[in-house]
Amino acid sequence: MKKSRLILFVCFFIFMIMLFAWFALQQIKNVSLTNIKNSLQTVVQTTHEGLQLWIHHRQDDLLSITHDSQIIALSTALVNEYNQNPQSLIQSKTLQHLRKIIVTKMRIHRDLGFFIIAPDKINIAAVNDKDINNENRIFAMRPEYTRRILAGETLFIPPVLFEKSNSYLCEKNSMCNHSIFIATPLFDQQRNFLAILALQIDPSLGFTRVTQLGRIGATGETYAFDKEGLLITNSRFDEQLKEIGLISPHEQSMLSVRITDPGVNLLKHQNVLINNRQLPLTEMAKSAIAGQSGYNIEGYRDYRGVLVFGAWLWDKALDIGIATEIDVEEALTPYYKTRTLIILVVFIIAFLAFAGIYMWLLLDKKAKHSLEQVLKELEDKVDERTQELQALSYQDGLTGVANRRMFDQCIDKEWRRGQRTHQPLALLMIDIDSFKAYNDSYGHQQGDSCLKNVATILASEAKRATDLLARYGGEEFALLLPDTSLEQAIMIAEQCREKVQDTQILHQYSDVEGVHVATVSIGVSVIIPSLGLSSNMLVEAADKCLYIAKRNGRNRVEPNE
Repeated sequence: MKKSRLILFVCFFIFMIMLFAWFALQQIKNVSLTNIKNSLQTVVQTTHEGLQLWIHHRQDDLLSITHDSQIIALSTALVNEYNQNPQSLIQSKTLQHLRKIIVTKMRIHRDLGFFIIAPDKINIAAVNDKDINNENRIFAMRPEYTRRILAGETLFIPPVLFEKSNSYLCEKNSMCNHSIFIATPLFDQQRNFLAILALQIDPSLGFTRVTQLGRIGATGETYAFDKEGLLITNSRFDEQLKEIGLISPHEQSMLSVRITDPGVNLLKHQNVLINNRQLPLTEMAKSAIAGQSGYNIEGYRDYRGVLVFGAWLWDKALDIGIATEIDVEEALTPYYKTRTLIILVVFIIAFLAFAGIYMWLLLDKKAKHSLEQVLKELEDKVDERTQELQALSYQDGLTGVANRRMFDQCIDKEWRRGQRTHQPLALLMIDIDSFKAYNDSYGHQQGDSCLKNVATILASEAKRATDLLARYGGEEFALLLPDTSLEQAIMIAEQCREKVQDTQILHQYSDVEGVHVATVSIGVSVIIPSLGLSSNMLVEAADKCLYIAKRNGRNRVEPNE
């Protein structure tokens, strides 16, 4: 009788453990899903705000051009010439003068081109002569936007396909067949409508870069799309999309992939033939295009057919949607590990219980202690991994110096400190001369080695704890020097330039006259931060000086005046 009661008691005890374990797992899963939802919503909101800030900044840039009295006068004269004799525009001195002024302004943000468009949809000014007197492509690709511009709005126009020859930068830029536009009405001095002024912008320099920052983990992706469900930023998974046949080997996902549900995981069924443009939109895309903001933590298929969690919104003003997603498998990995651990513990406890109440009580105490140790070690490993990921998120993976994200945070912090202390803040923008020729001639592996060597040399000049060397992008570095005067900054810049040249990194294809080793050009800017200024002015000034240094022959230091 006692044995039966003992067995019943053990069975009831095990049942209760299993019940509590199930309840605990449900709670853990609910908390995990809530955290995932909050993270996704935060990322999509932050990305949206970042895109809005970037677009507003570029709209302000364009409006400043339209308020330039010289541009207004030249545009008015050009419109009159067009109305009198359209065929004379190619030889027009007014066009040449206007083009020179606008192209100079475009170089500040490395824009691809510009168009001045008459009300009859004809280009009357552009970077290339061949575009003159031709119908502008924006009218054909985005007619709904052009109607709003003609009505007086300044608008962001999502990417459209353009031929590479439409821009003076396109020979060096693989993204030129995808162009973003910021367009606005152009008025004469009496506020009479003249034409439309549109800036052609490389989406990879701002628009796509903002969305790329919103990536969670190894499979997280943030992207934008239009009302047709077409991607208007590049996918994180271009290589996967080429492997499964959604895009061709030489194609990009931007303006090539619709956000549709293929019905199966294409990564596991790569031999399935589908037509992406004939499939139904994903649950996310349907909701967003309908003007709804939302989230899904139950799981739905993305355009690869992979099960994901996501959050999204629709910007009615920009007429685009923004979504952030992460694979369900990765998002729930911590929960799956916890579940496995808890189930394992339950079975161990059950096995020990049937071995005897007395033995079970002794081993249960050990099991609890062991579980606490395992959980503590797991927490320590999670903390250690978190710290490693945080460090990596602020470090450039190739050169080992700080990355752009770290630079942006540090310059904002030092700018605020400079506003309090009224001490000068110096910035050196450093670019490896003729690096594309170096990469093309010696190969990317040697190019990476060159970048590492140059980074090591430059890092040796960041001697104070507050000094920061960061890889700004590509072959460009930024050296931030708090509490540094212009004379000191110039001296440090010259030391950097001389050390790089003295290292004798062979570069037979350098454009620097008489020099056959790797060299750098450096723009130096020093500003005392104040409430009326911003850190962007320091970056723009240094970048402008860098441009002057390269224009004046490279391998030189050019300070701001």
